[in-house]
Amino acid sequence: MNEEASRTNWHDLVVELDAWQAEGGIATLWWRDDDAAQVTNALEKMLTISEDSKTPLALAVIPAAAGVDLKRRLAGHAQTHILQHGLAHKNHQPVGGKKSEFGDSRHLHQVQSDLSEGRDVLSAWHNVLPVFVPPWNRMENRFLDLLPKLGFTGVSCFKARRSRLPVPGLLAVNSHVDLIQSRDGNRRFIGTGAALQATIDHLSSRRRGRVDRDEPTGILTHHLDHDDGAWRFVERFLAVITDHRAARWCDAAEIFLQKAL
Repeated sequence: MNEEASRTNWHDLVVELDAWQAEGGIATLWWRDDDAAQVTNALEKMLTISEDSKTPLALAVIPAAAGVDLKRRLAGHAQTHILQHGLAHKNHQPVGGKKSEFGDSRHLHQVQSDLSEGRDVLSAWHNVLPVFVPPWNRMENRFLDLLPKLGFTGVSCFKARRSRLPVPGLLAVNSHVDLIQSRDGNRRFIGTGAALQATIDHLSSRRRGRVDRDEPTGILTHHLDHDDGAWRFVERFLAVITDHRAARWCDAAEIFLQKAL
């Protein structure tokens, strides 16, 4: 963690939200969680936090690994929307390359088949949205054209979007703050200071016009990798955002089912 992030605290987040309020704006945010496949204690904890805080959740589900128990559990959770997270979350890139299920090593027909298979698996799920989340937040650009042809109207990766519509008919809304990092083969919480600094950086960049102001700030969690510190952060973060007059949590359907693409 750099020195600036280590000094960042909850007051700094409130100061940034106050700046939005002073300018008459509303800082919009959304919550995406990746890698759901089974009903686990971690998933139950996350759903409880979402329910108790009344915060909408967008859950990226891995179709090939998703169990019927997860489908049944989520059917009763009205404020959770389902996004398609690849097909099997399987890396197809050569050894040494950046991991991707839909990278440049794959043929167009293979990708089309995987995308369609994943859509078929999730088509009968409650609250599923036509939104694709590529594993590892990576997808070869030439495959993006396939998404609207197969019925997808949204895509979500990582970092501030370069374009609202990367291809015609496909809305991009990304995540920007990943609470989990990989280091030395382990996945762990980045820490409160780093998470707050990343959030403030994106909010400030939006407010100042350095990135797309209309793209909600996306908080990315990975429930299977959370320790107690990560869960404590999530609970407090949700509360701080909810309690501030110039901040609002957005529902995934509100974000992605916009009429004017």
